[in-house]
Amino acid sequence: MRKMIEMNQSNITLDRGFDEFIFNCRVRNLRPATIQFYDNSIKTIYKFIDPKTLIKDINKNTVDNFIISCQEELNIKDVTMNTYQRALKTILYYFMKLGYMEAFHITLVKYDKPIIETYSEQEVKLLLKKPNKNKCNFIEFRNWVICNTLYATGMRCSNLTSLKIKDIDLYNNLISMKTTKNRKPLVIPITKSLQPILKEYLVVRKGEDEDYLFCTAYGDKINRDSLNTSMRSYNHSRYVNKTGIHRWRHTFAKQWILNHGDIIKLQKILNHSNLDMVRNYVNMFTKDLQKDFEEFNPLEFVHKKSIKMKK
Repeated sequence: MRKMIEMNQSNITLDRGFDEFIFNCRVRNLRPATIQFYDNSIKTIYKFIDPKTLIKDINKNTVDNFIISCQEELNIKDVTMNTYQRALKTILYYFMKLGYMEAFHITLVKYDKPIIETYSEQEVKLLLKKPNKNKCNFIEFRNWVICNTLYATGMRCSNLTSLKIKDIDLYNNLISMKTTKNRKPLVIPITKSLQPILKEYLVVRKGEDEDYLFCTAYGDKINRDSLNTSMRSYNHSRYVNKTGIHRWRHTFAKQWILNHGDIIKLQKILNHSNLDMVRNYVNMFTKDLQKDFEEFNPLEFVHKKSIKMKK
């Protein structure tokens, strides 16, 4: 039964308001992944805030009680708690902007940023070892090419699954990524080591320009979940317990930094809108940076020079 448009905005419930919020997200053409994030988050929010609660009755106490309830009843980390709260904050600020509820400031829960464990040098070697083309199937060969591509580019999983054959320009040695998180197109070079790998893969993969580069065994587009499952099996078959496509992105960033690569270039390659995430990478890999700290430390140079002069 169709609902009539109501003039009285004070009777809007949380679930109705959320439907309006999602509609607004679609009107603004937000990324499907972003909309899915809100859809997933609202399921947890509804556990502790009744979906039939009138929006006008939601206040700071409602948010505080939501946080306490999540901490006491859910076995989640602070970073996950922060994620749920960010979703709730965005939704409520939307309501405040429309005048559905009284405005108040929402402070996010602080959390310690987790240390990201990257692939070790030995694990990288195991994962990048070329399989025997005469014995392996297409999926194993494809996954090997994917590992090399991720390690050479640092691209996201969404970039990887959206790549089409036409996006690989082997004449100019460029990869064009049109689907990025910040919606800014990105073109990155194909390194010398990656060039022959992609050439060989395209011979095996075949297909037309509009076909997806990394596909299923039947040539169809592969989704994130299926690819994650496949890559997990690939890693385990190489005796690597760590898994995760995004882990390659962190490993790429770590090695770039350890190789003293320019962080401004790293920001561009990773397609971050600012340097904040790149700075996070530097902080995450502090222990690794300490390995050659003395070798390049200015004070150490002075002392070494002084010792030589005394001799």
